[in-house]
Amino acid sequence: MTHPPPAGRRTLVLGGGFGGITVAVELRQLVGEEHEILVLDHRQHFLMGLRKLWALVGAGGLEAGRQPRPALERHGIRFLRREVTAIDPATRRVTTDQETFEADFLVVALGAEPRADLVPGLAEHAYNVWDTDDVPALADALDRFDGGRIAIVIAGAPYPCPPAPYECGMLLDDHLRERGLRDRTTLTVTTLQPMLLPNAGRAGSTWLGEQLTARGIAFRVGRAVERVEPGRIVYAETSLEADLVIGVPPHRPPAVVTASGLTAGGPWVAVDPATLRTTHPGVFAIGDVTQIKLANGLPLPKAGLIAELEGRQVAAGIAAAVRGTASPPPFDGRAFCFIEMGKTRATLVEGDFFATPEPVVALQDVSARHAEEKRRFETERLARWFGAGEGDR
Repeated sequence: MTHPPPAGRRTLVLGGGFGGITVAVELRQLVGEEHEILVLDHRQHFLMGLRKLWALVGAGGLEAGRQPRPALERHGIRFLRREVTAIDPATRRVTTDQETFEADFLVVALGAEPRADLVPGLAEHAYNVWDTDDVPALADALDRFDGGRIAIVIAGAPYPCPPAPYECGMLLDDHLRERGLRDRTTLTVTTLQPMLLPNAGRAGSTWLGEQLTARGIAFRVGRAVERVEPGRIVYAETSLEADLVIGVPPHRPPAVVTASGLTAGGPWVAVDPATLRTTHPGVFAIGDVTQIKLANGLPLPKAGLIAELEGRQVAAGIAAAVRGTASPPPFDGRAFCFIEMGKTRATLVEGDFFATPEPVVALQDVSARHAEEKRRFETERLARWFGAGEGDR
């Protein structure tokens, strides 16, 4: 069955993550109730990625941050749990496992999927903390861990939340110290990239390296993983022995996005950086499914906060088109994130990513205040989007 847009128009949002939810909630505040806003996602619940690392080291449970997407209906937003099986951007027609929808405006916010299968042995011999389903198994393995060698291996790029593997290392450092295991555990982080955090530049990567070194966490750059074997990671010219391997797999757009032609033969959906429009009228893409090239040739980081900011931009653009008013100012590429330096301390990273000739990134002090601000970051959004209060969580 095909559902054409109602008389008052429809915005169809594919994906209920940071970006998709932001588009829907912000747009509802800008346009009348006669404009239908419909969100499709194959998952019933929303969960921020930061919860995965917290759950790993006992700093917070997964369930405490899980919120039902149907709660978006409190904003006058329809949510349907559906699997998107086909996208026709030329007609803005979307087929799901149950029906087909047509829309006046289409927003593709389906994210990036971890593809451990692209690295031989990674799925079989490493834990993937980027996969919510893998977190309990890794937490159990960590509970049984009694000392030895832990390796965090960045096996593909780009990946969502660039600082997260290093946050993982520093959280594990705290956790192992609390358990009295740090003095008999080696922690190593390896990355295929030429520096730890390319988007933070050489200065930011050097600073992060100093933080890791101060905690006794070894790191290696330029190490592309060829395969993972039981107890061993094999690189092009060397190998690393490990008792516990945490893998950061390559990420790719969902197959349905690639099949739609939106990637135009490339790996990601290309958009206008100022508006997040694709080459198809009325079709936008935001968040991890996109790639925006910066002045230095690197991509805009894939992060929840950036998807949220892009979502606000798209909501304002659609609202202007619906109301027949002037387009909003362009997306400026300014964003921030918190990097956890352990369980109780964090730093704030602020980036002007569209600056030329290269992005400008500044890091603030490491403090308990920034760690508390990261906690509030989650609390405030869950309250705004789903009505979740402290008592609910």
